[in-house]
Amino acid sequence: MKRCFIALMASCLISGVSLAQSGINTALLEQQVEQMQNSIDSLNVVISQARERYAQEVESREQIAKSIAAMEVEAIELKRKYNKALLELTQYEQKQYAHSGNEQQVVLERSVAEDTSGVATFYPKRANLVANRIFDTSLSAADLKLVRSMQSKESQVVAQIKEYLRVYDKMVTLQLEYERVDNQIAADSVLQLLDSVRGKAELTEQTIKDRWHDIFDNKIYIYNLMMERDGKLDIISKAENSIATALMTSEQKSEQCESEALVEYFYRKKALLNYEAQVAGVYELSTAKDSLLRVDKSMTESSFCLPRVTIVRRAFIEHEPIKVIKPTIYNPKNPIPHTKIYDYGTVYRVRIGIFTKRPNLSALKGITPLSYTDKYHNGKYAYFVGGYRSEEEAQQGVAYLKRLGFRDPQLVMWVDGEYISNIAEWKSRNLGFNIEITGVTTIPDDVKAHISLRNEQARFSRVGSAFIVGPFASKADADKVASEVHAMNGNIKVEIKSVK
Repeated sequence: MKRCFIALMASCLISGVSLAQSGINTALLEQQVEQMQNSIDSLNVVISQARERYAQEVESREQIAKSIAAMEVEAIELKRKYNKALLELTQYEQKQYAHSGNEQQVVLERSVAEDTSGVATFYPKRANLVANRIFDTSLSAADLKLVRSMQSKESQVVAQIKEYLRVYDKMVTLQLEYERVDNQIAADSVLQLLDSVRGKAELTEQTIKDRWHDIFDNKIYIYNLMMERDGKLDIISKAENSIATALMTSEQKSEQCESEALVEYFYRKKALLNYEAQVAGVYELSTAKDSLLRVDKSMTESSFCLPRVTIVRRAFIEHEPIKVIKPTIYNPKNPIPHTKIYDYGTVYRVRIGIFTKRPNLSALKGITPLSYTDKYHNGKYAYFVGGYRSEEEAQQGVAYLKRLGFRDPQLVMWVDGEYISNIAEWKSRNLGFNIEITGVTTIPDDVKAHISLRNEQARFSRVGSAFIVGPFASKADADKVASEVHAMNGNIKVEIKSVK
């Protein structure tokens, strides 16, 4: 069912993009984009329903969890394609209207050229606000040059935004690739490449921010000059309020979005367009005002508030229960390997003994997977078997070894690379890690369901205005869930607390 849904969604996306490229009317394009948004909303409903099923259907949790993870990845990809299609629509609308405005301008200029007998000179109303005659008569030569320079530089900012979106697409592709790789080497390679791409994105963001702030500040300065000269102080006051609201909203929204620069651009641009439309109204520049309002309508928040590219670090730990294989698989050509130490995540193993000399293979009764190290216990050889996700599973391995005749198998663990030979003593010192959640009055249901999906034993409590969720066995486990929670809801602030 999910595959059919996604196939339908892909069809909508392809239709929307091809329409934007072929030049079909705006109404049809808007309908296509709306269909895409409805499809994304429907997928989110399916994910929410799956999380409810996970909480209720205990025996099917593993299968449901895999389905949820796959759909979450698909949701990220669909949202990226939707944003791309929406940008195509915005560009198409602007291009179409600009073309229409230019045609009207040519007609008006032609009428002026033909009307040579008129006493008064008629100046055409141009779609480009600052190209209108009122700016020539209201401003000094220096200020006129400044505002028209700022107008021409806006195209440079748009070009940088397009460049950022290309880099962002690459970041999303790498994010999805990281979720698909199945080994540490491939994952590290993806992360290294992502760091490089993210560096390019940050440079592009800084360029956008620097150029746009300069354009924005100078344009506001010019419009304020003109409104003050003509006594339109009420319009200046409205513009100041609009700009203040835009800056405040931008600051709040930027926490939820990947690019602070794009969010700033969006809200400042909307405030600027509103001010420019007011200026156009004062001077009865209907063509410019219509053009500005059209551009304002075509700009949507979702095209600039892009979903965060959040990498939740993965632990590629080999988990394998104890087995008996006779004759033993170990021999001089296939020796018992060194114990693999993972610097991230938690793994439980059973230590079968500490030896001054390596034991005979026959004494190990054909058990596998075996490993050894002399890194601990004053250089003596410590032998371990198995690899488990939880203490409960590992205890079953201990019981199995006792049935096989091993006298004193001991449960041990590694937490983020730290060897813990006495788990009970470690627990008495460090009970694990909690996630402290702030920034919201209640934890949303979908966030609760997601946390329970990742940690069935997690408990939720409230201390003052903060919510405490946990415990988690390792900081890595807590970090992973905290990153996922913040990615789901940018308003949520998370902090990892050690439980002593």
